[in-house]
Amino acid sequence: MHSGSRFKPMEILLVEDGLMDARVTIHSLRRSQVHHRLTLVRCVSEAIKFLRQEGVFARAPKPDLLLLDLNLPDGSGIDVIELLQNSDVNTEALTTVVLTANEDECIRERCNALGVHDYIRKPVHEDEFMRVVRDHKRLMVHSTPVLA
Repeated sequence: MHSGSRFKPMEILLVEDGLMDARVTIHSLRRSQVHHRLTLVRCVSEAIKFLRQEGVFARAPKPDLLLLDLNLPDGSGIDVIELLQNSDVNTEALTTVVLTANEDECIRERCNALGVHDYIRKPVHEDEFMRVVRDHKRLMVHSTPVLA
């Protein structure tokens, strides 16, 4: 088995405007024991700037995992996904997980059509959330070269 310290941390971008939801997610990530670095942004415009590495985010890491709330103050998480698909940002290695309290099946179908990898309803059940994060980390371990 490989030591987690030999691999780069999972870079996670959390797009969440609710501070309590962000705290729950951050706490779950800490408990997952997955080596990671997390950046929290709270709106669509910040998420897009981060993903495009613009302005104050010019030196931001490319995220491996995008945890995306759908209801944001300046738009929808779906806006983030659509803007990414219509931009020059390489999202091939990006896993997108939607976190939402919305139970509308049409929204879920739209997310699936846009290539969202997983869809977790809020309040987030910690076991389900940790399964998603660990599954993604397992995929990274098999596809990421060992750092020198």
